[in-house]
Amino acid sequence: MLSESLPHSVSGSSWGGGVSGLGAMNISGVVNGANIPTRQSNAPGHSSNVSQSNAYLYHEVSEGTVLRMHQFMERFCPNILEAVIKNPTGISSHSRRLGILTRLFQAYPRLEKLDLSDFIMWDTQPLQVVSEQLRMLSSLDVTNRVELGDTDLLPVVESCPRLKELRIRATNATDVTVHGITNNLSHLLVRLNIGGCPVSSAAMAELVSKCTRLRVLQAWSCLRLDDTFLLALDPHVLAEMQVLDLMDVQKFSVEAVRQTFGQQTWPHLKYLRIRAKCSREEFSGIPVRAVLKLNSTTILD
Repeated sequence: MLSESLPHSVSGSSWGGGVSGLGAMNISGVVNGANIPTRQSNAPGHSSNVSQSNAYLYHEVSEGTVLRMHQFMERFCPNILEAVIKNPTGISSHSRRLGILTRLFQAYPRLEKLDLSDFIMWDTQPLQVVSEQLRMLSSLDVTNRVELGDTDLLPVVESCPRLKELRIRATNATDVTVHGITNNLSHLLVRLNIGGCPVSSAAMAELVSKCTRLRVLQAWSCLRLDDTFLLALDPHVLAEMQVLDLMDVQKFSVEAVRQTFGQQTWPHLKYLRIRAKCSREEFSGIPVRAVLKLNSTTILD
């Protein structure tokens, strides 16, 4: 543990509760060239009324700078367990970005939580490095990385046996990834956000029938879901289910809703958001204090 506080760009964390040198780390500014200003010219004819947005020019970060920061991190933050890695605007080369990830993951193979939702990935290599180096990973967030598909996600699912939380919303994950999750993580998975992915009702029905520890399932805008999925929801299997978000899915029948949430009891459910042409009376199986969002029109409803 450090005896003095680190700079903000090194000691911060999106998860919170991190201890400098021992816990969480936000690597948003570590290799970000946007923090390197240039001096304004005072030459004749040069306007001094430069807008704030133009007062800084972005430079390519040198390899020496990256190496020094990497050495600093290894020396003063040897036990990082959580990392948020944002897109390094000062490094335009994909191979250099990949090299930074590789060195980082080799230095911290015990990372447990990783957020790459703001890191642009041009090919399968970044997540391939994750699957090869981070076998202790328990939480991965690649939300909104639309460039990712099954070839990116499947190696991680198959190689990181401790994954409990997986946020892959708005990626191009298909049934291939869902089957991988079901076959490899069913005994551990606690949280899954797969919203907006083109997954089938049959594949998701199999997942909820086998992932017995699932507490949070966010599948809003998974437009292929239908009654097959809904009728597969069983409170005896999903005994710990607390949050179920199915916003914008429009293929659920009133009868399927009644069978799932009216004729079955969900004692631990705290939040349900669903679109269906039925009344609240059809949800008598959920706790009175549970939040029921019926036919929400926006994500804020």
